Amino acid sequence: MRKRLHNIDFASVMHPDDKKKVEWLNSLKVPYLSKWDFIREIAKHPLDHDLKTWYEIFKADVEYYTFKDFLAATTSKYQEAYNEVENQGEGINITAESLPQMYAQLAEACAILDIEDIPAYSTDWYYGPYHFSNGEKHRRIVMMSGSADLFTESEMMFTLGHELGHFAAGHKPYHMLIMSFYLPFMSDPTFKAWASLVKLPLFEWYRKSDYTADRIGLLCCQDINVALSTMIKKAGLPRKYYDQINIDGFIQQARDFNENYTGTLNVIVKNLTIRSAEFPWLVDRAAKLLDWYEHGNYNQIVNSKKYSIV
Repeated sequence: MRKRLHNIDFASVMHPDDKKKVEWLNSLKVPYLSKWDFIREIAKHPLDHDLKTWYEIFKADVEYYTFKDFLAATTSKYQEAYNEVENQGEGINITAESLPQMYAQLAEACAILDIEDIPAYSTDWYYGPYHFSNGEKHRRIVMMSGSADLFTESEMMFTLGHELGHFAAGHKPYHMLIMSFYLPFMSDPTFKAWASLVKLPLFEWYRKSDYTADRIGLLCCQDINVALSTMIKKAGLPRKYYDQINIDGFIQQARDFNENYTGTLNVIVKNLTIRSAEFPWLVDRAAKLLDWYEHGNYNQIVNSKKYSIV
């Protein structure tokens, strides 16, 4: 029986690289547009003004958005609307009435992680172990039909916990910024030029955000072997060999990956290829999750009276 966790400090669960980047993104400030007009006016006639005086006025009077609020009013707003229309038009809504067994799994995952607001849930056609989440104001998890067929009930709990983890860790506003780069109407040359500057560092963080989501997925399924078997399937194990899953072999591969590729050239190649991948390598993700698990962080949370309710 899985323990229900109470008042989890999700910030303390986050992978350090992910946490550092999210905290930095959350700290960014964006001036209101009217203040940019103010700056442009100074720039037009710089010799007509005492710049030090103008700067002091500007600094005292300027108003800022947080970057997160700025995204909520711009790219996130449109990306979320686009996703909702697409999901409603293509997929099947999963509710307590339409697909009660699948919906009950999501409700259970939310209960385990002490998440009160159950996100919208839908399925779509793609026969592979694929899933994603989107939205911040209107949250939704999309589970591809292949995942529902290929994952066991326990593996589904890891998968749902993973997607809930992205919400809990505050990833989605920044995930949607990245997704907005691919919207069909985002073809303006100026936008494309700006996107090309921020895309690479954001993609690097995007992959690291999965390290955190995997930790929260493990807290949800509460079995490291289940988390690893899910990753093995996602890494490409053919279905006809599902009854021969070798957890120990995968663990050894994950450890070898971390230990053997430590030379300068290998580290450079590994970092470049991980950065260019759409998702983190599953072996790399497994290595990161195993390290967190074996250092006792998982057991500290699940077995703590502060967090767990049987």
